[in-house]
Amino acid sequence: MFLLQSVRSAAARASPDAGLGAARRRALSPLVLAEHLLLALALASGWLLIQSQGAGVARARWLALKLGLVLFLVVPMEAMHALVAHGWTERGLSQGVGDKRLARGLGIEEMLRTLAIPLFGIGVPLILWLSFGRPF
Repeated sequence: MFLLQSVRSAAARASPDAGLGAARRRALSPLVLAEHLLLALALASGWLLIQSQGAGVARARWLALKLGLVLFLVVPMEAMHALVAHGWTERGLSQGVGDKRLARGLGIEEMLRTLAIPLFGIGVPLILWLSFGRPF
């Protein structure tokens, strides 16, 4: 989820010239947008699949737990990431390299990545186990 954003940050930091790093971030911006749109499409398709099968969330406890993890872990983290990437960082890139919004956006992106590593490190394997194992 944060893979493209991490690539953008690494590309921006690897360049000794700040303008070149900003250009690399701008070039990867459509891919980050596609990442966010595809996640929204995947979540919507999962919801439609549940509705079409007539399977209620209350029927399977594993499904309720999995949906809870997605709704309360993945969706808020990805929503905050989209807000920062397409709000502060994107606007800061359009204003120039020395813009305050760009620095703030990059700092928050770094904080989100730092927070996402342990949360998704535990949450994603648990979601996959609940999906394939259906333990209860």
